[in-house]
Amino acid sequence: MEQEGDAIAPNADGLSDDESRENDASVPQVADSEPIGSGEPRHLAERPHSTRTSRVWIGSFFGLVVLIAILVFILQNLASIAIHFPGSTIRMPVGVAILFGVILGGLFVFLLGLARVLQLRRSMGRNRKAS
Repeated sequence: MEQEGDAIAPNADGLSDDESRENDASVPQVADSEPIGSGEPRHLAERPHSTRTSRVWIGSFFGLVVLIAILVFILQNLASIAIHFPGSTIRMPVGVAILFGVILGGLFVFLLGLARVLQLRRSMGRNRKAS
């Protein structure tokens, strides 16, 4: 950073380095934001559109990462525990028990969401008939 009073030293031609480069015909003059041979800035250049296949492929990759994390969690928690229900006792590894709990919780949330969607659809149907 230059301070007041600091001057840019000229080169042998009497020009600063920046001025010398601007006048040099051997160096192509292209702005940083523009690709060579294009009138559009690089950040506005057209990107490939996302397709269903690409979204499924990316989603399956993240799903695979989650499955690997779950597998590692289960393999790290193989100590067996007893789970007591009224009238029965089940022995299983801690990781598997937690996985079942997560699956049952997800199923419960899904069913609550489904009930709400059906409730809203019924309400919309009634409003259409009334108008």
